[in-house]
Amino acid sequence: MANNRKIPFESSTVWMEVKNIISQSRGATLFDIKGILHTEKEDIAVWDINPIITERDYLKSVGDTRIIRFKVPLGDYVNRIHPFRENLEFTIRRTPIATGGDKRKVNSTLSVTRYKAIFNPKNNPPIGASDIQMHNIEDLNRIDLVEVQIELCHRSLEPLRIKSTSGVFQKQTLSSFIKAIMGYEANQITIEGKPCIDAVDIVEPDNDSTLPHITVPAGTRVLNLPTFLQEEVGVYNRGIGTFFQVYRGKKTIFVYPVYDTERFKGNSPRVIFYAVPQDKLPQLDKSYMEEGDILKIAVTAQRVYTDTAELAMMNGGNGFRMPAAAAFMKKPVVTDETGPKANRARLNHETIIKSRKDGLNYAPVVQKGPSSNPHTQMSRIWKNTLGQLDIVWENADEELIYPGMPCRYIYLSQGKAISVHGTILFVHGLTTREGKLNTQAYRTTLRLTLAIEPFSHVPDIEFNGVKGEIDSELSIR
Repeated sequence: MANNRKIPFESSTVWMEVKNIISQSRGATLFDIKGILHTEKEDIAVWDINPIITERDYLKSVGDTRIIRFKVPLGDYVNRIHPFRENLEFTIRRTPIATGGDKRKVNSTLSVTRYKAIFNPKNNPPIGASDIQMHNIEDLNRIDLVEVQIELCHRSLEPLRIKSTSGVFQKQTLSSFIKAIMGYEANQITIEGKPCIDAVDIVEPDNDSTLPHITVPAGTRVLNLPTFLQEEVGVYNRGIGTFFQVYRGKKTIFVYPVYDTERFKGNSPRVIFYAVPQDKLPQLDKSYMEEGDILKIAVTAQRVYTDTAELAMMNGGNGFRMPAAAAFMKKPVVTDETGPKANRARLNHETIIKSRKDGLNYAPVVQKGPSSNPHTQMSRIWKNTLGQLDIVWENADEELIYPGMPCRYIYLSQGKAISVHGTILFVHGLTTREGKLNTQAYRTTLRLTLAIEPFSHVPDIEFNGVKGEIDSELSIR
């Protein structure tokens, strides 16, 4: 993209906000991380963790995945870990520390989380017969260090994702029904005598009607219940996601619309991203601050933008038509002196989400028979109107992002600040050890994927990547 700046970046309102973030930041960018591996026999302290990889797919998954690698002496691996590989747990202790190494008060709290640890033999060193025959641990420990890789699953999520429910329920609103069923079923599971979740956080559904009855078939998984309801009766007009995550210290099930760019106008916690040229802040230690319910972040490094909305609307339509099932029970015809006539407005769901500039609107018939659920089709059309943006947040705190979080992205075009709204769909975190300090300090870099309103102005900061191309594994298309 062309660079058409009219004023220096340092004179822009964006730069003023970034300077405020740097001066007012009280959040941690470094963390002291310790690990303990739990076997059936003992607890093993792990001192060489590097790296920790976190993936949160708010569009397709129901919980996050963490992969950690650490080194242990060969004897400990052969005798203390490998024999118990089928039943392992792992505790991560995460302590915020200040940049520079001195511990002080920051707006982050100590967290201690115990996970179920999954050992995959394909990703770990094999054990040979000679290793097993050598029973002296000390001798093996002097031979070599080996790298162990395990996948971590939160102990609440492990049983929750296979828990099922069923039944017939009468006179329910979707909001109260989802909260009640998911909360009840989740609380049947206890971890160390405590309920496996602390809260169910649900964005109010677009479908606010009271349903006469809801039938949930046997075998429906609890975390799949919102998606089932979206397909059957409709919950949101802009897609649906369900995700378990620990946020602000609470084990929470989130239910949310994945493509609702208008939620930023509400009162829920939200985030503003400020686009900063990489050369202006090459080593940005303080990259974020919290101001009430608003998290402000300066994002640098690579940005990849994709906008295929126009092509998607040309092929799939920017609206839809669908016979309305309820209309057939409410006088679908009117009668005049010429006889009965069908009332089209009463018979159909007909919607144009976004009018095309060339006036060529396309609203195909999408349902062969009558349906009372236009929400799934609305979701498909809304998805087609959005672009996708990948950004990088350096020196991040991944615990401040929650599923479907509303966001605003602010960039400069011709020296003027332009903002677009979106939601966070994907988080990929890389936590690595910082070698400059004497402590076990770790930094985290996040790559965030946003579903975002199409850019109407050309950004002054060039994107790394060609418009229309994306190298992320996640695509909203």
